Amino acid sequence: MKFEQLLSHFDTGICIDQLQKESLLDLALLFIGVDGKIDESEKRVVHDWANQLQWNSTIALEDYLEDSLSKSILAVQQNDIESFIQHRMRHIVDAPMRKFVKELVIKVIEADGNVDQAEQRALAILEAEL
Repeated sequence: MKFEQLLSHFDTGICIDQLQKESLLDLALLFIGVDGKIDESEKRVVHDWANQLQWNSTIALEDYLEDSLSKSILAVQQNDIESFIQHRMRHIVDAPMRKFVKELVIKVIEADGNVDQAEQRALAILEAEL
């Protein structure tokens, strides 16, 4: 199924742009739960930004957000944050998007008014990938 979606994206010429958007969302969602709890103010930052995207996927945006948040939580629980970040950053190839991802995750982690050590460690991993 994913392979068929990839082929359809190649056919419409939106593959790279959509992969970057998905990776940005994945990273933002990771930073919602990287501190071990899901905060509604952090979720709101991501959802507000996501709703402004031109979403070009056969998967509905809300479905993607739910699925990706679950994967992010699993990565945190399995202490797999570094490889999660590294994998997603490989798909963000545009310099402005690479700069923006840091801005976005900072907005997410600051939304609840508390930046803890787990968020700082994950941000350092992200910065190392920039």
